Amino acid sequence: MKIIHRDNFSFAGMQSFYWAGFCILFAYLTPYMYSLGYSNTQVGIFTAIISLASIIGQPVCGYICDRLRTVKSVIIFCLLLSSSLTVLFFFIGKSYWILLILSTVIAFVFQALYPIIDSWTVNAHVKNPNINYGLTRGIGSIGYAATAAIVGVIFERHGYQWMFYLFILSAIITSLCAFLPRDVKPSSNMEESKEKLRLNDLKYLFLNKEYFGFVLIVTIIYIAYKANSTFLPALMTKVGGTNADLGLAWSILGLSEVPFILVSGFLLKKYKDTSIIFIAMLFFILRVGLPIFATNPTQLIWMTALQGLSYGLFLPASVHYIARIVPKHLSNTAQTFAVALYSGLGITIAGVVGGLIADSLGIYSVYKLEQL
Repeated sequence: MKIIHRDNFSFAGMQSFYWAGFCILFAYLTPYMYSLGYSNTQVGIFTAIISLASIIGQPVCGYICDRLRTVKSVIIFCLLLSSSLTVLFFFIGKSYWILLILSTVIAFVFQALYPIIDSWTVNAHVKNPNINYGLTRGIGSIGYAATAAIVGVIFERHGYQWMFYLFILSAIITSLCAFLPRDVKPSSNMEESKEKLRLNDLKYLFLNKEYFGFVLIVTIIYIAYKANSTFLPALMTKVGGTNADLGLAWSILGLSEVPFILVSGFLLKKYKDTSIIFIAMLFFILRVGLPIFATNPTQLIWMTALQGLSYGLFLPASVHYIARIVPKHLSNTAQTFAVALYSGLGITIAGVVGGLIADSLGIYSVYKLEQL
């Protein structure tokens, strides 16, 4: 396998700048809302509705990719649309409902992309073994980590208006990177090339007990996991941290994923994907349970390093697992539906319930509840 390959650079650039943009906007929307004076309940509802948008947007965009049999065009269109919509943030002021609507639309088109990019990379590897998913996704985590460390300081010193400038720039660069790899086209095999997604095929995902059972179990775990992430800015403030401390926490979080994602190819060859997923689930429990014991920013920052052993192991194993158990023509739809349900629904429930609990009983009550 040639690690130095043009498509590896292309996918690595796409992953890196996509996750940089994701970090710039969505990792800091919560502290941005707090800076405008909104309560935990309002922030929780805000986060929940945005996640609902991703629940809908991810399978819709995945279905469009499978239906039109093109990934590249959908990704580029969504990136350019989200960057164009972000310009409107400069004109809408501090209105809660307008901020909510605009953020929801951007989340619908932008957050739909990461499972599609992952699926594109995995499917491209089938036709070109030189493409290394673990390498390119690992570089994406590095991009997230580096961005988090830098922009936390920028926002602390110069204000959140830079969030919108930097997001637009990252989305445009990501779209340029997406131009370079070849689109995933149907197989040359005549029977397989005739296999085109139909709406009735979606019933397969709901009737597949192995697939749907996996999604359901992960969704339950993700509710606690997403509550942990959603209210991390509030907890960081509670223990005396700043935006710079929060940025460092997001940075450590992203960097911790890298070594595990990079070696994922080796691990998946040596061990069953289901075994890796089980181990990751155990570390998810530690990931969400330990922050309640943090008494200062440094402790909270280093607790985020468990992201590597939890999400870093889970991500490549889950992508591999889903790709293995569903038909190829349902690949994009299956990946995006799974992420939409366990990630999107997890944030929705965690956001609404967590926000109400935080305002009524305090932020520590949210983290205590996660341990139940």
